[in-house]
Amino acid sequence: MPAPPSHVSGAVSPSWRTSLYVICVAQATAMLAFGFVLPFLPLYLREIGVSPDSAVVFWSGALVTSTGVSLAIFSPIWGALADRRGRKLMVLRSMLVGGLIIALMGLVQNVGQFLALRILQGMFTGTIAASTALVASIVPRERLAASMGILQTSVYVGISAGPVMGGVIAQVAGIRGTFFVAGGMLVIAGLLVWQFVHEHFAPPSSAPRLGFMQTLGHGLRSRALMPLMVTLLLVQLSSAIVFPILPLYVQQLSSPGDPVKLYAGLAFGLTAGFSALAAISYGKLVDRGGYRRILVFACFGAALFFLPQAFARNIAQLLLLRAGLGIFFGVLIPATNAIVGLSTPPEIRGSAYGLTNGGTAVGNAIGPLLGSTIAASFGYSAVFIATATVLVALGGWVMALVREPTASPTP
Repeated sequence: MPAPPSHVSGAVSPSWRTSLYVICVAQATAMLAFGFVLPFLPLYLREIGVSPDSAVVFWSGALVTSTGVSLAIFSPIWGALADRRGRKLMVLRSMLVGGLIIALMGLVQNVGQFLALRILQGMFTGTIAASTALVASIVPRERLAASMGILQTSVYVGISAGPVMGGVIAQVAGIRGTFFVAGGMLVIAGLLVWQFVHEHFAPPSSAPRLGFMQTLGHGLRSRALMPLMVTLLLVQLSSAIVFPILPLYVQQLSSPGDPVKLYAGLAFGLTAGFSALAAISYGKLVDRGGYRRILVFACFGAALFFLPQAFARNIAQLLLLRAGLGIFFGVLIPATNAIVGLSTPPEIRGSAYGLTNGGTAVGNAIGPLLGSTIAASFGYSAVFIATATVLVALGGWVMALVREPTASPTP
């Protein structure tokens, strides 16, 4: 007699480890592909004719913001659909369609075409949220925290290696070439999930069919979920706020003749690399101190490493601080995602992760626009000071409102 679905009976498929590892490989590949492109966004804008520098800064923020806005709108919709149709289908949608959209970005001739594709990217991708919901649905509850750490490590591995590899490809084949390679890698990641990930999914017959506004309303009213949505929003805002200006800040600190594209890739990659190390090992700290205490510690630690970046005198100082930042930043997302999974009944985890990813997307939308505005008004250094302030405020928010997960989630 076949085993019943895990979310119905509590049984777990014997293939969950294999599925977890394949999802992580696919997610690392996807983030590697995305990482090829993002650090060089301002440089690509110059290549397609955007000038002067103030316009480059504005459009860099606007392009990232547009993706975040569309992702924020569609994430809860895809999350609710995942609870009805299966989480694996959402991963396939995000990777296969995303690969096509990213490849088309290598053909754009002006910033208007680029903007349209960035909006479509937000509408149809969201690989992290889709993979997170899929992992949460196939692993045992007692392995959820560790599995989230492994998944987030794969994300950071891709992010850390992507800018460096993308820098090499951009130097050899040009920035346009990186889009074509990135699109192909996303398709490969989707095919891996299609062939090797097994999800025993059977939608509950009594599952409520909520619309977008109803789903959002339930999330905002939830005393467990709403603080986590805000937490992920501010975490992503703190990360994304430097996206438009970091390559330009690297260029400002570099000496004439320095490989600016490579340094820009390292500025992103070092943070992600050390975040990966932190994400895979944070589980031991959680066992000792709990999720809430670890989140507070990581918020204040990240603020301490963000602030001095405003006063860096050379590229070496900046890269060292970016590496230290990753140690604390790497704990924030997997710990918060684990709390979401542990606080949510299995049959609505797709919707829960859709909502929290919507918060992440809002942070991703606001962050670059806020960073561009602050940089244009007060200079690049002010962006790092503002981010440190946000992280301190986030630490206070977690202390006041985030709850330690209980043994049994409340519907």
